[in-house]
Parts: sequence; C-alpha cells; structure tokens
Amino acid sequence: MFQRFFLKKMAYSQFQILFTAMFCIAISFLVRINLGLCEDLSPFEVLETPSLILFYPVELKHVLPEIVQSFESSESHLSNIFHWVAEKKIQLVVMNNRKQFLKMAEHSLTVAFAETSHYRIVIDYTQVFNHPFSLQTTLQHELCHILIQQHLSIRIPRWLNEGIAQWASEGIAEIIHSETNLLQHAAFSGNLIPFYKLSYSFPMDATDFILAYEQSKSFVTYIVNTYGKNNILLLLDQTKKLKSINDAVRFVYGKSIKELEQEWTASITHYLFWFVYISNNMYTFIFIGMAFLCILGFIRMKAKKHNYPDDWDDDFEPFE
Repeated sequence: MFQRFFLKKMAYSQFQILFTAMFCIAISFLVRINLGLCEDLSPFEVLETPSLILFYPVELKHVLPEIVQSFESSESHLSNIFHWVAEKKIQLVVMNNRKQFLKMAEHSLTVAFAETSHYRIVIDYTQVFNHPFSLQTTLQHELCHILIQQHLSIRIPRWLNEGIAQWASEGIAEIIHSETNLLQHAAFSGNLIPFYKLSYSFPMDATDFILAYEQSKSFVTYIVNTYGKNNILLLLDQTKKLKSINDAVRFVYGKSIKELEQEWTASITHYLFWFVYISNNMYTFIFIGMAFLCILGFIRMKAKKHNYPDDWDDDFEPFE
C-alpha cells in the first residue's frame, strides 16, 4: 500500500515538473513573439513617439534621432504615393546582431522583414547601410508591406506585394544580392519563374530567391511605365471592392494577369534579343566600323589632295 502511494507521489511530482517546464517554455515563446525579439546578449530599450514604438539595443542609443527621422520620412514618402497612414503605432525592432537576426528572418539574404499582422518591422542595423541599402529605403519597403496588408481586404500575391514595395522604395529590395542581373540570364534562357508559383512564397534556393525579387520588381515597373502610376493605385483600390486580384486586374487593365505576364516577358526578351545579337556579333560590327572609317579617311585624303595645285610637290625655290 505504501509502495503504491509512493509511486503515485513520484508520478505526480514528475508531472508537476514537466508541466512547469512546458509552461515556462510557452511563456518564453510568447514573450519573444509579442516583443518580436530573439534572445540577445544586450537588453532592448524602448522609445515611443506618436507613431512609433522603437525597440533598440543600448549600443545604438546614439543613432535614435536618425532612426526616428528616417521612419518619419518613410511615412511621409508612402503617404504621398498611396495616401495611406498606419492605423496603429508601428513597432520597429532594430537589431545589431546578425546571428540573432537570422534566427528570425525568412532567409539568410534578408536584411529586414515586416510582421504585417503585428504592425512590426525588424531590421538588421548592421546591414542596412551596405550598398544599395539605406535606412530610409529599407523602412519604406517594410512599411509599404504593412500598409498594403492594412488597407486591402484581401491578400494579394507575394510577387505583387514585393513588386509594389520595391517600386515604392526606389527599387530597393529587402535582400542582399550581387550586381549580376539574374533576370536577363533567366529571360534569355527561358528560366523565368511563372508568377503563379510565387503567389504565396518565394523559393529558398538563393539564386531563385533573388530572381523572384527581380521578376517582381521588373513586372510592376513594366505595368507602371506602360499603363501609368494611377492604374497601379486603382488596382489596389479595386481589390477592396471586387474581392479578387484577378477581377481587379481585369477591371483596371482589361486583361488577365497571365496576359500581362506574357506582355512583360515579351518586352524583356525582345530587348535582350538585340542585346545578345549585338554582343555575339561584336567583332563583325567592329570590322564593318573600321572598314567604314578607312573608306571615309581615304575619301577625305583624296579630296584634300585634289585641292592642291598639280606642282604642289615640286622643289621649293626661295625668292631672290
């Protein structure tokens, strides 16, 4: 009897320990989610303004005026484009530890990201000043994501969201990538990623991840340049009424997304055809150019010789 009671007591104690451990893990997880912070060696301090709640490590206290000013400029820039303002204060988490930041980021190439449902932006301060990034353009990009999510009644495709954010932030993405233009190579080789595959997420392969951003930017830039800035704003407005991005695209542009994609593909491949043709025949063009210059030089020389008198090359006799 005593042995049975002892075993029950031990089992109950083990259950209490397990429950306590699970409870602590859950609380720790929720705290990190709510604050938007991973464990870091340096404590985060908080600064609150009328439109911003800024979380920052104490080491970055000296750059707070710059961060706040960049955020306010980003707000103003996007307001001028979309005429939207955030309904809630934005939480901005500024990190100066790349390793800790990557624990939260989607991809190792990421320098910033937005948690749209929480009105939260997380940036890696150590990276946002490397070319071509700047603090302000990075904030513009991420804030644009939040405003799109806030003002639209439906979720638009990932590629369109990223394309609009890049267009609104001076063409700057939120990822690190080399100067190599993957878009040109993919277009010429027929390896473009169909946009329907980029509706919900981007591929994790580094090359395809970068290509997805380049395609998104190029497509939105194309439709803005071809059909006008007002139509991209009208498209966003129509998604509130029509509840379907496909219906909104057809209403604004009179074409389906697939038809616009085909137009865009044709536009970049047509340009690349001539670019590649000239590159592949560069020596031919150089030879023709040099031959033309030689002919032109010969004609000019003959014309100059014709202007001299017939005895222009006789020995010169000085006056007496």
